[in-house]
Amino acid sequence: MEEIERGTQGARYYKADLHVHTPGSHDYEADLSPDELIDAFIEQGLELVAVTDHDCDGIYEELREAAEEKPIKILPGVEITTPQGGENQIHMTAIFPPEEHDAVNHVLSRVGINPERAGEEQADSRINEICRIVLENRGLPILAHIDEAAGAHEETGPGRIREEIFDVEQVAAIEVVDPDIRAEYPEFPAVKCSDAHHPDQLGRGYTYLKMTEPSFSGLRTALSDPDLRIEFDAPEHDHPRVDGIRVNGEFLNGREVQFNRKLNCLIGGKGTGKSTVIEHLRYAFDIEPRTERIKNDYTELIRETLGPDGEIEVHVTTVDGQRYSITRQYDEPPQILRENGDGDDEEVEIDIETFRDEFFDLEIHSQRELLELARDDRDQLELIDSYLDFEDKKRERERIKGDLRDNAQNLRSAREERERLSSELTDYEAVQENIALMEDQGVDEHLEGEEQWEQEERRFDRYVSQVQNAISSAEDITIFGETPTEEEIDDSPNSELVESARSEVLDAVSDVEELHEEIIERIQDAEELVADKQDEWQERYEERREAYEELAAEIEEETGVDVQEYFDLKEEESRLEGVQSDLEDKREEIEDLEAERQELLSELRDIRRGITDIRRRGINTIDSELTDDVRVQLEPNSNRQEYIDWFNRALRGSRVRTQDKEAIAEEYEPERLAQIIEEKDTEQLIDDVNITDTAAENLVNHEELRARVHELQTLEIHDRPVIEIRDEGEWKPLSRMSDGQQCTALLSIAMLERDRPLIVDQPEDMLDNEFIYDVVVDIIKNVKMSRQIVAATHNANIPILGDAEQILVMWSNGREGFFQDRGSIDVPDVQARAQQILEGGEEAFNRRTRKYGVLE
Repeated sequence: MEEIERGTQGARYYKADLHVHTPGSHDYEADLSPDELIDAFIEQGLELVAVTDHDCDGIYEELREAAEEKPIKILPGVEITTPQGGENQIHMTAIFPPEEHDAVNHVLSRVGINPERAGEEQADSRINEICRIVLENRGLPILAHIDEAAGAHEETGPGRIREEIFDVEQVAAIEVVDPDIRAEYPEFPAVKCSDAHHPDQLGRGYTYLKMTEPSFSGLRTALSDPDLRIEFDAPEHDHPRVDGIRVNGEFLNGREVQFNRKLNCLIGGKGTGKSTVIEHLRYAFDIEPRTERIKNDYTELIRETLGPDGEIEVHVTTVDGQRYSITRQYDEPPQILRENGDGDDEEVEIDIETFRDEFFDLEIHSQRELLELARDDRDQLELIDSYLDFEDKKRERERIKGDLRDNAQNLRSAREERERLSSELTDYEAVQENIALMEDQGVDEHLEGEEQWEQEERRFDRYVSQVQNAISSAEDITIFGETPTEEEIDDSPNSELVESARSEVLDAVSDVEELHEEIIERIQDAEELVADKQDEWQERYEERREAYEELAAEIEEETGVDVQEYFDLKEEESRLEGVQSDLEDKREEIEDLEAERQELLSELRDIRRGITDIRRRGINTIDSELTDDVRVQLEPNSNRQEYIDWFNRALRGSRVRTQDKEAIAEEYEPERLAQIIEEKDTEQLIDDVNITDTAAENLVNHEELRARVHELQTLEIHDRPVIEIRDEGEWKPLSRMSDGQQCTALLSIAMLERDRPLIVDQPEDMLDNEFIYDVVVDIIKNVKMSRQIVAATHNANIPILGDAEQILVMWSNGREGFFQDRGSIDVPDVQARAQQILEGGEEAFNRRTRKYGVLE
């Protein structure tokens, strides 16, 4: 059996046998040590094995230890003899996570099997109950070899019992011997296994499972998506490819072309549509050019060549062999269909960005785009990042930054509310002082008990709040998340016990529901009674106030205090006490938000370090794959240009000199500078950067900068890739290279081997033919064996010496473009067109001439 090549990233197909016996089974037919059995598995090419001995956990632990440091994963499992069946008792298997190995014996005990008597007992529980118990213990219940003896299909006939056993909600998968039996159970994932009782029986059944790595979680995921993750035959390992493109538009109207899975070259004169094909592929996948100049040219080309009613249809095949079509009408988002091979294509409900991220993506470079990349370190970093696998970390980084933005907004709102509450408390002490003065004059003696009345008022408010909270909590209570359904109790051995237990649960549910209603009603009654008492208290208070108002003149004459003013001050004092409480709560909230922010900033630092570490390792790998005349290195956290630009914009109008701004941005990391600004630490600025007192004051007090300090905290100082080329023994960075040298260096990186197809428009631009002949052609010949290339070119070295499998000759009448000829160089018409259109250097031209001559 041909070995399945391991992919460079993501999931691949692993050869698995999910039903294997060992010397732990009573009927195993060979005496093998664990090491010998593991070697037998590996000899069969197995990478994932589930040990499923009869009614016991067998020798799983010994096998797991023997498999350590070997290219195979062993999962614990068991084959259970059920009480149901026809001529034979039906068997089923259960597979568990390695960390749940103990679940095997626990499940056996639950279903009534003593592992010490394996081979002599059968389960008490019926299959659907066994499945339920297995699922409760995080296992996967599988109906074993359904189409042979002791299999659920073989031992049952059509009808209720079979329907009960084949329960899609309970059974994780079915094991088949004949793949055709799957047609009778299309709703179930199906696997093939060996059920080997002797090492010679290994290999008579196995399944290919697509997983990131062989594991229980990978198995579970495969069973959840069998159409895309389970195969019975070894899938052909092939790189993803663009199969073809069809265009209905202003220029390539009704034109379509098929691409070879290796090297495809578009050739033709100027204006024949080579770039149009490249940019239509870009448009179908909604991949924006990296630079503004290229983006403007691209937008104009799409508008002119596709037109308002135009449509592009692209067919692709993923690395797993799944075919998709991507259709995009002008100025509309792309639509994706999964091709099922029977004409019944299925719409994929995801956007094109997710599709590119998870299923199929292109690397595409427009004409002169590589030269544009040489102008910007960030664009170069993006190019290199596209070769590395850290999208999860980048998504996590953006998630943290989003949380920080939310935190900043919450902090801003909380601090504004704190200031508002603080301003409300400005007169609090004065109110208290005035009340104290009035009470010193004896007014409280005339208003005896006022403090107690105020306490009573606060208590009533608290009681109302308590019952309202109690009602809300009671309404949210769920006692039984799941209750027994109405079901027919069969004639199982203990059906009366099962029915009794079911009835008890149903009675309990009914009783609890009644009690729950009573609880809510009781609290609602209390709420109503409390409200009545509060209303009665309020009436008494008003009566008391009215009585005091009648005596107000007498009290004022005796004490010199305005009674109404006293009452107003007491009410204001009570209100401000609430404000004080709210302020304390808000201060605690701010403390929590500040602590949360520090934790998020710490997470952001960690994730950024992780990204840099991946970049460093990835760039080392890229560097090792480049030619001897090109190298790339990483300078971590050295590109401060975006930080400096942001700082300059935030300080507009601050009267801080440009050189001082740049010196500050060079001295401090963004997070540290944010701290200095928040603390208005001008002394630190003056000491570290040697700026004037005035400049420091202007900076820390600049309104816009202070308003954006949270944004400053999260600014990133980017990693910088250093791409160099050897020129006469000296290593020169991109900034000192000629245009041709810059394109040479970046093209060397762009053409490295990787999974996604490479789509490139005139890669030879700005390069001399000597380099194309000496370097580029050799790279293409190597890369095309594992990576599809579609290149628009006017240089003969690439299609001829690169031996393109498909040369597409394009022609235009000025209004429309056509695919005039297609095929390899051995097609006479293609040969003639290539001779007519292409040109190159002297030595390369002579070699091509000899090749043309041979083919005449």
